[in-house]
Parts: sequence; structure tokens; C-alpha cells
Amino acid sequence: MAGMRKLAAVIVAAIFAGVIPGAAAPYPSGTVRLICWSSAGSPLDVMMRQLGKQFSEMFGQTFIVENRAGGEGAVAMAAVTNHQADGSMILSTTSSMSFAMATKDIQYGPDNFIVLPPLQTEPSAIAVRRDSPFKSMKQLIDFMRDNPDKLSVGGFSAAGFHQYVFYRLQKIGGFKTLWVPFKGGSDAALALLGGHIDVAIMTPSSATAQVKGGDLRLLGISSAKRSEYFPDVPTFKEQGYDVEYYIWAGMFAPRATPEPVMKVLRDAVRKAVEDADFKNAMAKVNSPVQYLDAPEFAKYWMADAKRLAEVVKVVGRVEEPK
Repeated sequence: MAGMRKLAAVIVAAIFAGVIPGAAAPYPSGTVRLICWSSAGSPLDVMMRQLGKQFSEMFGQTFIVENRAGGEGAVAMAAVTNHQADGSMILSTTSSMSFAMATKDIQYGPDNFIVLPPLQTEPSAIAVRRDSPFKSMKQLIDFMRDNPDKLSVGGFSAAGFHQYVFYRLQKIGGFKTLWVPFKGGSDAALALLGGHIDVAIMTPSSATAQVKGGDLRLLGISSAKRSEYFPDVPTFKEQGYDVEYYIWAGMFAPRATPEPVMKVLRDAVRKAVEDADFKNAMAKVNSPVQYLDAPEFAKYWMADAKRLAEVVKVVGRVEEPK
């Protein structure tokens, strides 16, 4: 009997250590690829590279980041869902993934993935160049209302988080204008700096150096209160536009990934978020850290996806129910 109890204890300990009974080695036992669905240099890319560095140190294995931008996340989703569900390939994700999953031309949805705890939340912001005549949201929105399609406005993705925020502003401000999608928030910031668009809707961390250096000016931010990183920037609400929203960033694993592997990954995310190195790295790009337990976050994500389907339908990305 004592021998059986000892064996059971060993099995339980193995499971909590990430060892799959019957498997040859504990997880991870080799290289793990972190698939980033935005371009290099984006806030999501920065987060994933910091995470990969910490995971490599944590497990003594190689965690590498691969950028698979394109198709509003479809390219990255295809890579992960078509890969063996053994934890060797993990998908980075943001709120914009909810929009992508709602489109009629993307075959992947919530049933294809298991969520891991999110690591960041960040508000959206309206940015213009240093030489822009607009000094406030009111000036900008009044101009767009009176001059339809005179300005080009861009941000990450078509029918994504930033366009949703912009759509909410359009509804309140009563204006319409052109939306230009980009593969990453940093791409939109670069396009704004280069004069290819007039306004960017982006996370402030997409162009921290340019904002701090004065090359770009933030007119407003979609948080409930002013950002600790940009205290001089008024919120949307302060300026009369009742829009408060945040983009979250985290990771998904393929649905068939074994639970022992998922536990190892969930524990690793929690440890990474609590680590000073992660907090300091995110603070350098003015990106707030946020952690929410996976079960609680999974419920939030499902509700979020339904709520955000409104803008996807409005911009013609999904079919009406029959």
C-alpha cells in the first residue's frame, strides 16, 4: 500500500511539473516557437521577445519569436492550428484577434484555441504629426465632420481594435473618413511620420520615442483616467467623447494541447508577469502590465468577441445571419 501511495505521489508531482505520463521528457524538451501575428518592432513583438527571453532562462530551452504578419492574423492562426498541439508552437494574440475570427474569410474561431492569461492591457490613442494644425480632438473631429474623406486615418488591421475605437468616435462625432489598415501599430506610426497618412489610431507604446521626442502629438487617449506615462494627454472622456477601451495582449495554444503542458505555460506566464525584468521591459515602452487568471479571462474574451462583432458587421467583414 505504501508503495502504491508513493507511486501516486510521483505521478501527481510529475503532472504538476509538466511531465506527461508515458512521455519521454518533461515539457518543454526542445525549441518552442512563439508566433507573433504583428510585424517586428510592434508592442506585441516587443512583449513576445521579452517573454521568450524569460522563458528561455526559466526552462533552459530555446524560445524563439517568429513574425507571421498578414491576413488579419489568419497567417499566424493557420501556422499554429496546423502544427502539432504539443506546446512547441504558441500564438501571440490581442483584442484584434476577436475581430479577425469574426470575419467571413477566416476559418478559425474560439473553438480552435485555449487561452492563456493576458499580460498587458493598453488604451488606444489619437496621434498626429508635430506640424499638424490639430491641437485637440474637437478640432480634429470638427474638421472631419465638415470635410468628409479629406483626411486619411490609419491603424493596425482592418476591422480591428483601433478601428473599433475609431468607429465609436465616428458614431459620437458624426463624421466619416478613410481608414487605412497596417500590419502593425508601429507601421501606422511610421506611415504617419512619413506623411503617408494624416492621423494614426494606435497604442502609445507603438511610438514611445517619437511621442516623447515631440515628433508625434497625442490628442487623446481611451483610458478611464490619464496615463501615468503620458499625464499631459487628456482622455477621450475629458474631451466629451464617451469612449473607454483597452487592447489586451496574451497568447493562445491549440485546443488539443494537453492540460499538463497548459499548466506549465500558465504558471510560466504568471511568473513572467511578476518578474521585475518583465515589468521593467514593459515600462520602457510605456506598456502597462495586466494579469488575469485564464478561466476568468476566457469568459471575458468570449463576451468581448460578441460585443466587438458590431463594428465588424458595420464595416462589411461578416455576413448577416440567415
